[in-house]
Amino acid sequence: MAKPGLLTDRFVESAKVADGREEFPDLKVQGLRLRVSGSGRKVWIVRARSGEKMVTKTLGRYPIMSLSKARTAALGELEAMAGGKGEGLNRTFDELVTAWIERHAKPKNKSWEKQKRQLDLHAIPKFGSRKVRDIKRAEVREFIDNLEGDVLPNRVLTSLKTLFRWALENDWIEASPIEGIRKPKLDKPRDRVLSMDEVVAIWNATERLGYPFFEYVRVLLLVAQRRTELSRAKWDWVDLENATLTLPASETKNKRAQLVPLSAPVVAMLKAMPRFGQAGYVFTTNGTTPISGFAKLKAKLDKFLPDLQPWVFHDFRRTAATEMVRLGVLEEVVGKVLNHTPQGVTAKIYALHRYEPEKRNALDRWAAEVFRAVEGRSHDKVVPIRPAS
Repeated sequence: MAKPGLLTDRFVESAKVADGREEFPDLKVQGLRLRVSGSGRKVWIVRARSGEKMVTKTLGRYPIMSLSKARTAALGELEAMAGGKGEGLNRTFDELVTAWIERHAKPKNKSWEKQKRQLDLHAIPKFGSRKVRDIKRAEVREFIDNLEGDVLPNRVLTSLKTLFRWALENDWIEASPIEGIRKPKLDKPRDRVLSMDEVVAIWNATERLGYPFFEYVRVLLLVAQRRTELSRAKWDWVDLENATLTLPASETKNKRAQLVPLSAPVVAMLKAMPRFGQAGYVFTTNGTTPISGFAKLKAKLDKFLPDLQPWVFHDFRRTAATEMVRLGVLEEVVGKVLNHTPQGVTAKIYALHRYEPEKRNALDRWAAEVFRAVEGRSHDKVVPIRPAS
């Protein structure tokens, strides 16, 4: 069976092989593996280098030992193999998050699930495979400043402070990169709606961007999804034949899967984009990680928009929503397009494809409105499709 990108309880429970045996690595704790035999026997092992030797140890059998317990046991064995404290200095950020959740947050904090979700959704995509000791204060500050929302930056910063202090106490790092970073000032809820003249100005300014930022900003404007959710999109989630993008629940803010109908210009841009790298990201510069550095991207765009009033990428969603309502789209449908959390038990239990025709109609109207504005205010080609350089 295909190896998962990340071990989950569901996968571990259903994992099986036809004959022989196969090992499935856990990307959260490097070295932990689930060994599955053709007889159905499942055993947790941990494999790592100890000095010049590669050592393999058996941790326990599944289901007696759960995935969570196996991760905790593996972390202990890995430290022992490395001779204790010194190994922590070579461990990665995602390993730190796993250890902190299992050893500290779960036993002591009732809100650990919220903290884990914040870190999984925002911090791990940024720092996941980095060695903890190599993470610098300047990049943490930039990361916090890049987060959108009125309260999210402070919440993530609070979780990171607790995380790095635990790392310091347990000799994972020698100095915390989080100390000295002040909480960002809470902004008042934003109500900025871009005018269509401003939309056109931003659209035309993207011509100055290189691949894949040119495509990313335009697609972001047309699909009206959250900035980070779109940036992590993978080709496996895109169905160009049926013109859809499916965002998995694990990748969305409210943990609800989202089906995004794609308008014709979005499909055209995606078809013209190259696919490279085993990670399968749509918007990537190196084939292994999704694009990031949104503050730098925004600053670059602003250089070409000197007369534009202050704006942020999140204003695309509010602008699209406002224009769709003006164009006659029902507010309920707009909420589905934006993937807002539905209210009420009945509203929360619905099929992924529900409202697909209505959402498609809404996004098609929005795309048409953008192109009408661009054609009316610019002599540039509306959707330049160009090969990546």
